[in-house]
Amino acid sequence: MNMARYEQETIISFNEEEKTAGIYTHNKVLRQKLEALARDRPEDCRLVKASRSGRAVDYTIPKSWIKVVPPRIASEAQKAALARARKTANKPL
Repeated sequence: MNMARYEQETIISFNEEEKTAGIYTHNKVLRQKLEALARDRPEDCRLVKASRSGRAVDYTIPKSWIKVVPPRIASEAQKAALARARKTANKPL
């Protein structure tokens, strides 16, 4: 069944009592990351369910892995310093 992109959700759910979180997603990149984690760390990351098409998956992971990390805000001086460093790094030897 084809779903509109609007309907292709990612849902992260957890409660305050349990130490695990559930991730339900249609996102291809996140599915691939979770698949790799389940392969490398099966004691921490576990596939609970996959849709018939394989486009939606449901995984359980440790709740401590859930983070909100906003991008840093760089000042103009920091941006200029990073630009200079990039120029220096890209010079041929």
